[in-house]
Amino acid sequence: MVTAGQMTGMVMAIVLPILVGAVFYYLFWKRSSKMETGMMGAIGYGVMGYIWEELIYSFLGLLALTKMTNVLNATGGNAVFVAAVEALLSAVFVSVGLYWGIYLTNTKQRSLYRSATIGIGFGIGYSLLTYGFQLYYAIKINSGTFSGANGAKKTILATSATSLYLATYRNVLMLLIFLGIALLMGKYYLEKRHLYAWLTPVIVYMFIRFTDVILNTYLTNAIAKPIVLTILTILAAGSVWLVIGFLRTGELSVGKIEHQ
Repeated sequence: MVTAGQMTGMVMAIVLPILVGAVFYYLFWKRSSKMETGMMGAIGYGVMGYIWEELIYSFLGLLALTKMTNVLNATGGNAVFVAAVEALLSAVFVSVGLYWGIYLTNTKQRSLYRSATIGIGFGIGYSLLTYGFQLYYAIKINSGTFSGANGAKKTILATSATSLYLATYRNVLMLLIFLGIALLMGKYYLEKRHLYAWLTPVIVYMFIRFTDVILNTYLTNAIAKPIVLTILTILAAGSVWLVIGFLRTGELSVGKIEHQ
């Protein structure tokens, strides 16, 4: 049986990021509601952007795992190279998902507020896809109706409540990071600096992904996880700083953008 602590952790990993996203959504909506509509649609674009890009990337990853087992199991310097390639490809897909949402939300009316809101939806999609299935399976396990693979069941049962609480914190941090990335992407997109719009998520997410993989490969989990969370906390704090500055002045610290 999945314990109450584990169930609580899975619920928190989904609900808490949504609540944090709702706070920032309200702040954007309050500031922009007199000028535009479509903020809720931007949330939807963000959620769908993450889900479809991650599903496609995961499918391609499983395909590569069956065709390139020797390469993916590389060690030493080759392992670092493989981690770098994987981080780059993952970052490219994240960039595509965010860019897709920002493009759609700016088709009829240009808006940096809605562009930034794409990041909130993207972060919510991240939490839903990461722990939504686990929560669903946990409910099925406890009700005695689980019919999936034994490996998936064992993984869920072996997941500690503490790790799920830490995952909740990580999901909140990722939502804030995606929010900051989307804000910068939206700025560059509206200024027609499309290369910068593409490179911003690629650079940031590749750094996150590569650091995460390398630290968890060469260090114990007890050491790697606090370091990763510290890095994410710093990046999330930078995102919040950008967002608060934008909400206060209508400008970004990296330059001014006019609302149209």
